[in-house]
Amino acid sequence: MIDQKMKIDPDRCMKCGFCMSVCPVYDIDHIENHVARGRNVLVRMVRDGELSLEDDYRRCLYSCLLCRRCDAVCPANLSPAEITLGARNEVIEKKGMSWLQNIIYNGILSKRSMVARFVGLAGLIPGLSVKGGRPLRHLADMASFIPGALSLPKLSSRPLRKRVSAVTKPSAGVKEKGEVAVFPGCMYEYFLPDIGEDIIVSLAKAGFSVVLPEGLNCCGLSMHNAGDFKTSSLLASRNIEALASYDHVITGCATCGSALKDYHKWFSEEDPMYGRAVEFSKKVSDFSEFLVKHGFRAEGSSSEPMTVTYHDPCHLRLHQGVYEAPRELLSSIDGVKYVEMENADACCGLGGSFSIAHKEVSQAIQSKKMESIKNSGAQAVVTSCPGCMFYLAHGIRRNRLPVEVMHISRLTRGDNRID
Repeated sequence: MIDQKMKIDPDRCMKCGFCMSVCPVYDIDHIENHVARGRNVLVRMVRDGELSLEDDYRRCLYSCLLCRRCDAVCPANLSPAEITLGARNEVIEKKGMSWLQNIIYNGILSKRSMVARFVGLAGLIPGLSVKGGRPLRHLADMASFIPGALSLPKLSSRPLRKRVSAVTKPSAGVKEKGEVAVFPGCMYEYFLPDIGEDIIVSLAKAGFSVVLPEGLNCCGLSMHNAGDFKTSSLLASRNIEALASYDHVITGCATCGSALKDYHKWFSEEDPMYGRAVEFSKKVSDFSEFLVKHGFRAEGSSSEPMTVTYHDPCHLRLHQGVYEAPRELLSSIDGVKYVEMENADACCGLGGSFSIAHKEVSQAIQSKKMESIKNSGAQAVVTSCPGCMFYLAHGIRRNRLPVEVMHISRLTRGDNRID
């Protein structure tokens, strides 16, 4: 097994161009500095004092979606994504964060519910929120405040922990298999509590006593990906503490899951938290991964057969290696016909703030995904990431496709939730 330090050494880049064949950004803009091979050269030049940390360099660093496709094909076994993250951290350490990053990240550290309320208030502005004031119950109804732009989610009037008990017991007549803790993440806690509830009910139907723990924080991935390692590691420490007493930690958010499973990578081996983070990451499972492992079979809840397809979030397929489980779940549901779309694991184009900073490239990537969804003939596209859900719904609205977007837990829960 190659040493981690060798995986993040840009000098080992062979400049072979394999990364160019899989990079969704380079596939659109064909800019050398926007692909791993080009960024590795820039990182090396900065390290050697041949290039400064100016805006052009920073723009190149943030032109990456961090999808990790380049990691998967690199013959030198490099991790270009980790090299890029390290370079972003250097920029943050030496140049600092923007005023907006400071406000948001420090706000999340002190009180994430306040940040959620801030976004929710912004979502009340006409045109910025969900059509009809619904808290993203029907994602394809999202309205744009700038043509082609994303809408802000509406803050739910009742967050998840006010909709469910602290402990949800297994369904009546179901043999209890054990206890699990659910990590809902910020989106399912404050903006999409319906999905959080669906996840909890599905786990209870599978025979588990489901706990929604106190003291949870943001997973920290947005900060980590921005290069703010200090904030992200602090949030990781807090979550590890809050979830230390549980044997299984389940999340239905692909982004949160990739963060939780990688917490051990966020600490140096000399850090006192490192060992705890290693053990913690072993306890984390994706929602579909966990259900399939424990033999769960969902009951159909639709009187009419529904044709569905599945979009693989990058944070699930590439970061976590979870591919078969959601397909097994969907194929097992009575009344659901599963069809595989072409390039199901192709990026949707969101990449967090990438879709804002690189709007045209992002939407070009999105358009390819929309073509795959359209050609599948599916009535609904299912996925496991709230970010992907937002952006898929945005693309479906932009392309006027008669397709619904839903989280996989909506189908595993049943209870006539298909509407």
